[in-house]
Amino acid sequence: MTRPLPYPGHSWPFSQHAVGLTPRTLYDFLKCAAPFEGQTDDYDDKITELMIATGVLTANERDGSPDAWRDYQQLLAELGLIYSTLTCPALTLTELGHMFLAGEIGFSELLSAQALRYQYPNGQKWVIQGRLRNLLVENSIPIPDTFMELQATNGVLLKPGSLILRILLTLKEQLHTPVLSVSECQAFLIPCKTNSEWTAAYSEIIKNRSKPSEIDQINRHARRNIQDWFKLLSKTDFFEIDNGNLKLSAYAVSDLELVKAYCELQEDITTFWIPILFDRAARLQWFDYFGHLTFDTQKALRFDIAEDADYVEKNYQSGIEEEEDDLTIAETATVNLQPIDLDHLGRDTFFNFTDDIEALADRLRKGAQKRHAKTLLHDRIIKSLAEKFLAQGATVESDPNSIDLFTRWPSGDSAIFEVKTVTRRSIQGRLRTAIGQVQEYAYRRGIAGVGLSEKVVVINTELTDAAWQTNFLTDHLNIGLICSSLHSYKAFAPQSSSSKEFWIV
Repeated sequence: MTRPLPYPGHSWPFSQHAVGLTPRTLYDFLKCAAPFEGQTDDYDDKITELMIATGVLTANERDGSPDAWRDYQQLLAELGLIYSTLTCPALTLTELGHMFLAGEIGFSELLSAQALRYQYPNGQKWVIQGRLRNLLVENSIPIPDTFMELQATNGVLLKPGSLILRILLTLKEQLHTPVLSVSECQAFLIPCKTNSEWTAAYSEIIKNRSKPSEIDQINRHARRNIQDWFKLLSKTDFFEIDNGNLKLSAYAVSDLELVKAYCELQEDITTFWIPILFDRAARLQWFDYFGHLTFDTQKALRFDIAEDADYVEKNYQSGIEEEEDDLTIAETATVNLQPIDLDHLGRDTFFNFTDDIEALADRLRKGAQKRHAKTLLHDRIIKSLAEKFLAQGATVESDPNSIDLFTRWPSGDSAIFEVKTVTRRSIQGRLRTAIGQVQEYAYRRGIAGVGLSEKVVVINTELTDAAWQTNFLTDHLNIGLICSSLHSYKAFAPQSSSSKEFWIV
């Protein structure tokens, strides 16, 4: 006898299209969606046509018409690469989606992070399916408007991938066979409401292994979902499937302390998305959360990939994104500042969209999606800052060949802002590049006789007060630092800064 379920029919639903997922398919699928970002109507058939033209998928005809986008779009939303088109009418890629296209994160790293962060309830799974609805009626259980609310009101707040990882880590630490079967998962893990219940599940597993009993039929309804979860987890860096059972990968075993720390991070209640309401706005907030990797979450990124060409070839379909050196030779100290172009900075795409699908497919083959993704998030950060400063009455300019953002306020204070999109893996190199750039730009403006300006580096991830980089920039180099992500903003200023009042908050 195992613990009761949170409610009849409780399971871990996940898109069945993830089963056959490959690095090339996922990347190319998102690549074909990217040119249509921002569109609200009539993009479904065009994306499908583009997918067929680029050879991503077969026509997959339904009622005589190819409909691959309809069948597979939920997978992109399930992994946090786009906002669900049922919730957000305009096709919108998340920050993570652009990172993936740009080569900032690889396929198995993406799945490592998202499979361990994916939780119930979430904003993707909000519809109560017919079979579950009938089961609730049979058991006289009130049916709320959304699946999210059903789970929340029954105390479910769970990350299945992290729960499975915790069980496997403990099995290994306690010198038990460190594998988990589908039957063990459906009998002992499915009843868990929260990750903190892993101890009860672990005890039941050990007890059953010491005195085996028939468990294959316990919570049998969840078997297909668990099998899908096993297949998804096996595509991450942390897990492998062995004879139908799940086990830790060789990579995970080689660095158990890192994996354990990452597991503990995902179990921390502060890392969960906790819905207060269950409406459309709440569902959008889920994608805000799930489509952004915090600096801590990026511990899933691997730092050894430069030594593994096969890993890179498999997981980085357009190559790893690297910081390009600016090879333009500045013959003079002059910086040619121009008024900021907010319309261009706020664009959804610059694919010069055309109805010629073959021409669009050819541009994708030449890497247009990578160049697009590389600059889009960068430019949106600039736009956000520019709008903030314009509202303060400042003059805001830029130079396409040097300065990302130059601002002069009515007070006479001015600052040069250099924006970098970074990951945990790239932050050191890109901070060094940014430091060199703002120092050079400030120097060139100084010797050109247009006055001195303060210097600020802007990155799109979170750093805390305790991070050594913040004191290094502000106290040691007298350079400001802004950490600006989708829904967070924190700034660090040198004590001597006179412009900080305009950008510190």
